[in-house]
Amino acid sequence: MSLKNVNDALNAPLAYLDGGVKRKRRLNRWEYRSRPEYRLLTSSLHVNESPRSKEERKEHNAFFAKSMLITVLSSGVCIVLGLILGFLLMLMDPANIGLGIRSFFQYGFQNLERVVYTAGPLLLCALSIGFCYKCGLFNIGAPGQYMIGGMVALIGAVNLQLPWYVTALMGIVSGAVIGSIPGILKAYFNVNEVITSIMVNWIVLFLNNFMLFNVPGLLDPNNPNRSINLNSVHGNDICLPSFSTNRYLNVTIVFGVILAIVLFVVLFKTTFGYRLRAVGFSRDAADYAGISSKRNIILSFVIAVALSGLAGACYYLLGNSVYVYNRTSVAQTGFDAIPIALLANNNPLGIIFTTFIISFIQVSGIGLQGIGTYNDTFTDIMVAIILYGSAFAVLMNNIFLRGAGLPFLRRKKKGHDQKEATKND
Repeated sequence: MSLKNVNDALNAPLAYLDGGVKRKRRLNRWEYRSRPEYRLLTSSLHVNESPRSKEERKEHNAFFAKSMLITVLSSGVCIVLGLILGFLLMLMDPANIGLGIRSFFQYGFQNLERVVYTAGPLLLCALSIGFCYKCGLFNIGAPGQYMIGGMVALIGAVNLQLPWYVTALMGIVSGAVIGSIPGILKAYFNVNEVITSIMVNWIVLFLNNFMLFNVPGLLDPNNPNRSINLNSVHGNDICLPSFSTNRYLNVTIVFGVILAIVLFVVLFKTTFGYRLRAVGFSRDAADYAGISSKRNIILSFVIAVALSGLAGACYYLLGNSVYVYNRTSVAQTGFDAIPIALLANNNPLGIIFTTFIISFIQVSGIGLQGIGTYNDTFTDIMVAIILYGSAFAVLMNNIFLRGAGLPFLRRKKKGHDQKEATKND
């Protein structure tokens, strides 16, 4: 059954089902589409590709490539502006500005392993936040999900002596369970996910502190406010695999890059990802189209927060860090990941590059300490300026998308468009 266009493909099953059947009233289109026979017929239809459809595909590919280029340009502009403003702050100590800039870049390039180490958990948390953004949700609960994933992984490694891949899976599941709470409240009761996520962050903080002091064998006997270091735990494959003796190069960054590619394919190349994004664009329209908004909202949160749980598990399973008792603040990594996702316009592939850039700046700032009046606070200010500028990435993206930013992105003149239209007619 070969048809010329999409309209024929949609109308042919209606005519087929209505033909030769005597009815008091002719069924309307929606009644036909609700019948199993209609789905069976449409699933076997073959629509011939017309020249117009080829042109539309070319236009779509060109627009997609243009939007990707614009995203890179807008993010690059924000990063460059942030660096310029940061270096202008160095004029407070003009005598050491040359030495400061040289030490900044020199320390970063000499400690690329540490850059990768910092980028691993940040990348996973940023992917979690960016994935929720693409689905129309704001996951500000990444700090709590990060913390619960790390704590559960520590308990599995220290107390149960489980291998790293089992404890990492425990961190993923614990993060998914905690993250499902805001998802369920959003889906069934329309409670704002920002409020519930913030409340869950504090609940997780106090829950972690409770487990730290009440789970046997988790506290370090030499320091009662810290968890035991995994390097002192004797077991097979307790710590996460690494590629260097200092454990800075490890499989966390490999997990992050692979998951970024998978999320990109799922979001933009699969029907499942389209449904998730459709719910984010308009929940009512998705319900009208037959897409379950409740189910997809919960799925979006579960998938996203599982990544944050994995980030926390990977961070603590390396053996380089321990959990420290703190009742005043949650993990900063989850908050730092929010502007990183914004800087990449929430694109999973773009998040890979923005994460490495921010991680490089954070590590390079250590090289400024001890030079003149520069200290660790100065680095925090520079990073904060860049991250604050990431909020303007969306604005820059809209400016470039309209073609007002660069000459080669500007739209054609009206007279030229009319001339082209007359020529095509």
